[in-house]
Amino acid sequence: MRIAGIGCCLLDSVYNGFDIKSEKVQKLLSRKNGDGGLQEGKLVFFEDLLKFSGLDYDTLNQILTNGRDPVTMNLGGPSVVAMVQTAQMLEMMDDVSVTFQGVIAKDRSGVKILDILSKTPLKYDLKLADGEHSPGTIVLAGNGERTFVNRIGAAIKMTPELIDENFFKSDIVLCGGTALVPNIHDNLSSILSKVKANGGITVVGTVFDFRNEKKNPDKPWPLVQNGNWEDIDVLVVDAEEAIRISGKESLEEAAEFFENRVQSFIITQGSKSIWVWAGNGAVFKFHKLEKLPVSAYIDELLAKNPELKHDTTGCGDNFVGGVLTSIAKQKEKDPKSKLDIVDLCAWGAASGGFTLLYDGGTYLEKEKGEKAKKIQPIVEAYFKQINC
Repeated sequence: MRIAGIGCCLLDSVYNGFDIKSEKVQKLLSRKNGDGGLQEGKLVFFEDLLKFSGLDYDTLNQILTNGRDPVTMNLGGPSVVAMVQTAQMLEMMDDVSVTFQGVIAKDRSGVKILDILSKTPLKYDLKLADGEHSPGTIVLAGNGERTFVNRIGAAIKMTPELIDENFFKSDIVLCGGTALVPNIHDNLSSILSKVKANGGITVVGTVFDFRNEKKNPDKPWPLVQNGNWEDIDVLVVDAEEAIRISGKESLEEAAEFFENRVQSFIITQGSKSIWVWAGNGAVFKFHKLEKLPVSAYIDELLAKNPELKHDTTGCGDNFVGGVLTSIAKQKEKDPKSKLDIVDLCAWGAASGGFTLLYDGGTYLEKEKGEKAKKIQPIVEAYFKQINC
């Protein structure tokens, strides 16, 4: 079984204790959508924030980080983190190959990214772009929320022409957070069509699309330019992104929009309920729209041991990794059966919840199979939680 992913590969620098109410930060806050200012819980590009603030690079960086070193610098990116999670969960299966393709630069961040990846079971093909810096995100964590300041950097050099043909022939593919890889995002329709023509299962995970928010703040964010929603087998999206992509005003309307367009969807809401739906197509068993809970196992663990809670960076990315894991396991068990969307949610909720127990999105194992052993009981507890 071949599982492949494309998207953004970057270095996350996580800063805790960010106070969005501080006097200096208040001057950086957005006045209207897409103007380049900070918005709590959302993403903005560093270059746009520079223009919005009128500050120089060093002064802006000082305000954002408060002059402190990050609590962690870890591998980030909505696609590569999900792929690392998948590779770790499936590394005991000899007949499974998990690969990722992206672009980084020949700089210190690129060296750090390669060093972290070398400590994971993920196979990767990262092109090196000259004259660019590796993509990176300043993750500002505080008041139970995260705000992201991203530098696209070398990701701008990632184009459909760089995608290896084996990607299109894979059994399962992930196009994750492509809004951070503009040339891939703008060609997502044709990429998905090519995968489906070869019989692959497609998973699309989204991220806050500041580029299109800036361009047209009053219009829906474009996802599949050719309107081929049906080529998305699984859409994993958070509530904010669901509303902005659908162009609707409420989560209920957004869910109705995605029904019978994509083959299935999962809408996450952080620590709140998870919305799932699957149509009766070639890939999934039908499942009516339902709200499922997050992992009570993790909630109870942290309630008893609050010192175990770290930051929420990477929860959504690892959720997507859990979704990929479930698809692979279900297909490994019975290649001809249709997929169960609840199983995807169970693995997603467990994987996303586990991320709260360490800093940053990428977990580095001490031994092969370690992470799978830790997440398996969380999955089992989740099935008991929902009486399944």
